[in-house]
Amino acid sequence: MKTHLKTLLLIAISLMATVGLNAQEPFFFTKDGLKITLAEKDGKGKINGYSQSTVVSVEGEPSNCTVVYKTMVMDNKKKPLLNEEMDMKIYIKDGVVTFDPTSLAGKLMEGMTVSGDNLILPADVAVGDVLKDYTITVNIGAMKTTTATSDIKVTGEETLDIGGTSIDCLIVESTVLSKVIGIKQQMKQKVWYGRGIGPVKTETYNKKGKLMSVQEIVEIEGF
Repeated sequence: MKTHLKTLLLIAISLMATVGLNAQEPFFFTKDGLKITLAEKDGKGKINGYSQSTVVSVEGEPSNCTVVYKTMVMDNKKKPLLNEEMDMKIYIKDGVVTFDPTSLAGKLMEGMTVSGDNLILPADVAVGDVLKDYTITVNIGAMKTTTATSDIKVTGEETLDIGGTSIDCLIVESTVLSKVIGIKQQMKQKVWYGRGIGPVKTETYNKKGKLMSVQEIVEIEGF
């Protein structure tokens, strides 16, 4: 159950990212029929679970459109953990991705609420740029999780190969301070963002630099 809850929280937090662009393609789903499978691994590479998202429809152009997609959370053997896929709807206006966190949270888990700021990657973002800090809070009954992200910097560019598909990514590194039921934990995070997809790979390290978890796309179709 702990692993399943962690997967749900990761989905909620990652979808709070808002990517501000102009004429460029957003760092989020923009292609009808796109299907991605993400694996959640521990620091040693053991797979704890998967999540799979499929874009059902995209109305409009990449910088101004409505994206409808479905997401399923699965265990490490790809057995579905939900009775049905979660229907999601994202609005992209002038390249800025928005959604209703309350609606999303209700589908992730009954009684969950998600609130906070958003990460913004500007259109002219370049290696060396420092981005604005942001904080996200997730409430599940009596349990409150606050995640504050700071020292956010674009550190590089890299092309990742996912099953023969090349994805050009921006690398963003940051310091993450999480507080769960009063217990604080500081981590370092490294995220590879791909246009038309969003987070392609996320590595999380403890304050001593030890790799604790990896979330990455392992399968992609229709890109």
